[in-house]
Amino acid sequence: MNTLPRLRRRVSAAFAPLSRPPALPVRAATGSEVVRAEGVTVRRGGRALLDGVDLTVRAGELLALVGPNGAGKSTLLAALSGDVTGGPARGEADEGAVLLFGRPLPEWTPPQLALRRAVLPQEASVSFPFPVAELVAMGRAPWAGLCAPGADDAAVAAAMDGTGVAHLAGHRFPTLSGGERARVMLARVLAQDTQVLMLDEPTAALDIRHQELVLSIARQISEDGGAVIVVLHDLGLAAAYAHRVAILSGGRIAAQGAPADVFTASLLGNVYQHEVEVLPHPRTGVPLVVPLR
Repeated sequence: MNTLPRLRRRVSAAFAPLSRPPALPVRAATGSEVVRAEGVTVRRGGRALLDGVDLTVRAGELLALVGPNGAGKSTLLAALSGDVTGGPARGEADEGAVLLFGRPLPEWTPPQLALRRAVLPQEASVSFPFPVAELVAMGRAPWAGLCAPGADDAAVAAAMDGTGVAHLAGHRFPTLSGGERARVMLARVLAQDTQVLMLDEPTAALDIRHQELVLSIARQISEDGGAVIVVLHDLGLAAAYAHRVAILSGGRIAAQGAPADVFTASLLGNVYQHEVEVLPHPRTGVPLVVPLR
């Protein structure tokens, strides 16, 4: 019996979801659940980087992940995006599930994921000296053949204008400063135009003006019905811009809720192992976290 035709059909069927243009995403209504983590545990090198984390993110909110170094913030963001690197060693096992728009992450193909969630990693390397405009345009790759003529150019222009890098369009990426590179990579992610946006320390290389710009963009995306998950070290930025914060400590969520509810001196002092004062801003009432010196 000749099994070659049957094998060819099976191979073709296996690769068909990757070769066919994916269906256009349907935006979730504001307030509906878009990302859920259920008992997520990630073990590497004999320790749990995440330990039974439960988390829900809804359309229309900006969620900030905060906590000390090594608390598991970036690992959690990677788990939520499906980009956890490496694998558990012998005797270890990752556990739990992450659902995106109600479906487990493994049920989405990479092209389908790229239309629904965009990820800005903490460190983004570019191997070739691409001009800025070309690099930002790469964010439109998931939409190839799916959008109207001119939509790609409009999305790229809007992303570059919004992040303040339009004047750098013709510059080669390696010639930029650290802050300029950070904003260019953010523009690329924004050009991807997904409802879910995951940002890992997007303000780390930025001055005050551009930190405020980036968080203003993220907040506006959430106000427009997007869901933004952002890792931050600056508790002041988290308090000012996030609808909710999740405070991580030792791979677990120590508290989550509105900044005004969970940013308390006792909790933050315990998590960060340093005494702080939490004071209301005299004009806005937003919590200000001040370390005791």
